Amino acid sequence: MKKKWMKVTSLVAAAAMTVISMTACNNEKSFMDGMSDEEKTAWETAMNDPYGKYPELVTYTTGYNLTNQGSDVLAGTPYENDTPENNAYTRYLKEVLNVQNENAFEAISGPDYNQKVSTAIASGNIPDIMHVADYETLVDLVESDLIADLTDVYNNLACDTVKEAYASYGEENNPLNTVTFDGKIMAIPKTQLSDGQDFLWLRKDWLDKLGLEEPSTLEEMENVLKAFIEQDPDGNGQNDTIGLVVHSDVYGDYPNNTFAIDNVFTAMNAYPNIWVTDDSGKAVYGSVQPEMKEPLTLLSNWYKDGIIDKEFATRTTDDIVGLISTGKCGAFIGPWWAPFNQAQTSTYATDDAEWVNVSCPVGTDGKINAISTKSYAGFVVVRKDFEHPELAMKIVNVNSEYSKQDKSEAAAEVKENQTLAYFNWPLYCEVQPGNNAELMTQNVKAVMNGEKDVSELTTEEQSYYESVVRYQEAEAAGQKADAADYSQYTARIPAMTKMIEEPANFLVPSFFETTDSMGSRWASLEKMEMETILKIITGEQDISSFDSFVEQWNKSGGEKITEEVNEMIK
Repeated sequence: MKKKWMKVTSLVAAAAMTVISMTACNNEKSFMDGMSDEEKTAWETAMNDPYGKYPELVTYTTGYNLTNQGSDVLAGTPYENDTPENNAYTRYLKEVLNVQNENAFEAISGPDYNQKVSTAIASGNIPDIMHVADYETLVDLVESDLIADLTDVYNNLACDTVKEAYASYGEENNPLNTVTFDGKIMAIPKTQLSDGQDFLWLRKDWLDKLGLEEPSTLEEMENVLKAFIEQDPDGNGQNDTIGLVVHSDVYGDYPNNTFAIDNVFTAMNAYPNIWVTDDSGKAVYGSVQPEMKEPLTLLSNWYKDGIIDKEFATRTTDDIVGLISTGKCGAFIGPWWAPFNQAQTSTYATDDAEWVNVSCPVGTDGKINAISTKSYAGFVVVRKDFEHPELAMKIVNVNSEYSKQDKSEAAAEVKENQTLAYFNWPLYCEVQPGNNAELMTQNVKAVMNGEKDVSELTTEEQSYYESVVRYQEAEAAGQKADAADYSQYTARIPAMTKMIEEPANFLVPSFFETTDSMGSRWASLEKMEMETILKIITGEQDISSFDSFVEQWNKSGGEKITEEVNEMIK
């Protein structure tokens, strides 16, 4: 099936059919057959209300995303015995909508979950409602005719928050474009919030001890890192500290690849690992452009001088966390939410470490050059002929809007779980404006500054506000705050404030998806790329080898893939 890119105006046109009539047409025998007129009216009212509670319990099968964090985060809390079918969120949905999930399968988010989805599709027997993580799987479901057309469901039932959130990404980048096939909305896209720019995170207590200013440019960054290596910032009298830890992948998955160093490249106008538009208007792969040579040369010099970790190429993420946790390193690159990483929480708890996010390294105009993420992060689909296709939209509505405004006792557990296990929502789908994290921080700060009353916050914002207050009270009393409160405060107040006050220049990649040839060739091209990058940085190869790599990359499939990318864009 050839995908049709539709304008937002055509996507949200008023539908002629109601959800209930559509459901009747999609099922040979309506589940309401034999009901009294009064019973039918009750069902029709609930089904056509964005938040309508069903007259009787509706069960639906689904695939359930689990996370590696789940049991650890909930241990020792009132929710430690919660399950994927009985937790704060499923109980809340039962209270509000009178629905209950029955999990057809459960798996850890990522490859494990995706494999379960693939197996279900291959069997032709998918759950009633489920989340799929990638666009290729969505296309497979559409072409296999396994999922329902949700156009009328969306037009009739999507709440204002959902519609406004999609529109906030702009007409060309509206997530609905991605789920529209031949004019039909075939899924509900989960939004990908803008994670903003990556920052240079530094031990501020080390900066203060050494009398150093926060750096901005690459040169200033180099000087600070040298001082962290040479001037004994931890005060133990030994030459045992490391300058900058670096992820062995070096760059990619911006900005979710904490400890990667994309910012060093973008500061010099190189954009590896993404597709960019060149001066001729053609999409090209950033990793093979000549702009890569300058940052690679700099990094090779940094490696030779010990400014970056000499063993970075063989370090695991756990190794890096260990270096930071034990106070051997006070510098890394990561996003505003880096304080949720154990690397920072542990140093706060054991070493009185104070971390600060710095807009560094910047480009020639004094701003960080950042990379925009795509506007969608997975999709909710409904099995074709499921009796209640509207249920998917209603759950997304409750997740995205209703629960955040609900101040009743029923929502109390959801509010408490926002800072514990926000990932437990069935369907793993939340729809929010692209800059939602900034908006929430601004609202929380407005309460802190006396400009708003706490009652004006959403339940989610209230939970963050309460974490901030608990952190400040603990610090004022000379006590250690809870790790979760430390993370919420540090990420959502000082770190997010820096992101708001010092905005970056964002480059939007020209292409996000995959082409036919990528399936068979991309893995080997990525391996070739990273082997070359690592050899140049570590000095095993001279920078001149970059040109040979580019030539080989093109011959090995890169040139063909580039042609396919440009054809798909057309």
